[in-house]
Amino acid sequence: MTLAAASLAVPALIGADAPVRAQGNCPNCDLPPGCRGNGNQRPPPGNGNGNRNRNCQRISITIESDIDFGRVVLLGSGEARVLLDLESGRKTVIGDVDDLGGMPITGRAMIQGAPFEEVVISLPSEIGMRDPTGGTARVREFVTDLDGFPRLDSDGQLEFRFSGTLVIEAETDASGNLRGRVPITVEYP
Repeated sequence: MTLAAASLAVPALIGADAPVRAQGNCPNCDLPPGCRGNGNQRPPPGNGNGNRNRNCQRISITIESDIDFGRVVLLGSGEARVLLDLESGRKTVIGDVDDLGGMPITGRAMIQGAPFEEVVISLPSEIGMRDPTGGTARVREFVTDLDGFPRLDSDGQLEFRFSGTLVIEAETDASGNLRGRVPITVEYP
């Protein structure tokens, strides 16, 4: 992606951290329910055998493509936003910014784990981006193309797309390649 302030073109790219495994309050949530021990032996749907015959595969995520907002230039002194449509990949610029081209790309990730298990995917509310000279921008309002209760398929896989809104504030002093990392968390419920 390219971002610019004071009429300078700036490329920017959002990468995602991967693989990401469950952490925090549920240290074993990278294992399916029924495989975590500590008395959590819920049988899989339709199977009354406890965790026998259970696929206890840990969950993992691989980022297949990063978000790239293409090239933009900040024209004035107001706030600007750049949005990428998940369906079409189309870039929309709002505010004191102009589109200088480049190929916008939405992020794409692949989750792997136990077949037919439900998963919870969490994206941050906001991340910061920096260029080598210290310029900054923010990406907010992350979205995915997942339904409300995503579930792995029969091969234990789920592919999804993700994107966000690039926010360039008037006081932004950035030029060159802006980069940031999107921490994506995936776990079994």
